[in-house]
Amino acid sequence: MSRLARWVFLIAAFAAASEAQAYCVYNGLRDRSVSFMQEEHPERSREPRKLNLTLKPGQQHCCNFYNLDCNPGGREEAVVGLAISIVEEPDVKCGLPGGRYKENQVSVTGTSNLRVMPNNRKSELIPYVIRIRARDGKDLSGPTGVACRKPSKD
Repeated sequence: MSRLARWVFLIAAFAAASEAQAYCVYNGLRDRSVSFMQEEHPERSREPRKLNLTLKPGQQHCCNFYNLDCNPGGREEAVVGLAISIVEEPDVKCGLPGGRYKENQVSVTGTSNLRVMPNNRKSELIPYVIRIRARDGKDLSGPTGVACRKPSKD
């Protein structure tokens, strides 16, 4: 193997290894931005640096599991709660009420991947869903995904 080929292989292996050691959030929507806000950080000094961002269509962001700002547990199996909403449709919230707060949240582990995407089932109340995959590729979101719901008109 040539020296150049070895370097290319090592760089590719390093990139794959670093990707596997992070949780990533993806905006799989074509025409909407998505907001991701991490639940309140347990350490007040880290609160300003927690995950709080908006991704445009097709963008992604990853947090290494050892980064205590966006993964307070600092471990691969640590759980992080995220409030997710569709920016252009502020009433569409993703996930379920839970955790320490009453607002909807979605939980990810330190090495999982979360993707917001259109709902293929064409539901008026659930226009978008979230698919979550573990590091080993196992689907953690169930057969229909995690719902992003519009408020019901009661």
